Amino acid sequence: MRNLLTSFVELVHLQSEMNKLFEALQELHEEGEGPEAGFAPPYDILETPEAFLVQVDLPGVHPATLKVSVQGHLVTMQGERQRSRTKGIIAYHLMERDRGPFVRRVRVDGPINTHHGEASYDRGVLTLRFPKVADQRGRTVVLPLHIEG
Repeated sequence: MRNLLTSFVELVHLQSEMNKLFEALQELHEEGEGPEAGFAPPYDILETPEAFLVQVDLPGVHPATLKVSVQGHLVTMQGERQRSRTKGIIAYHLMERDRGPFVRRVRVDGPINTHHGEASYDRGVLTLRFPKVADQRGRTVVLPLHIEG
């Protein structure tokens, strides 16, 4: 009976470890280092004494198509660069500039305040600014004890 119980506990532990692995893989997929649609605009993540900055090259993207959202440390940027509609074009001989919709997700690691994040678009560069907050991980917190009855 003891061997059966030990085997069951080991199986439960193995299942727990497999669940953690699948959750980690899902998180990697959701973060998406590559393009999810259209093209992958290049970006930089910078740190200043006051904030973290994400700068994304988006020349030719109309600001009205841009949407930025943040969930935890995961920043999602999406928009569209439309094909120019020049009259009189007979054919394209070479097209190197990416067009179409894009979705780009990046992870900003660091103690950031996402509720006070700012987004600006100037001369084809989208800049996201997230102020730093005091990193309190590892700090000891004493919880008050409420005694009932």
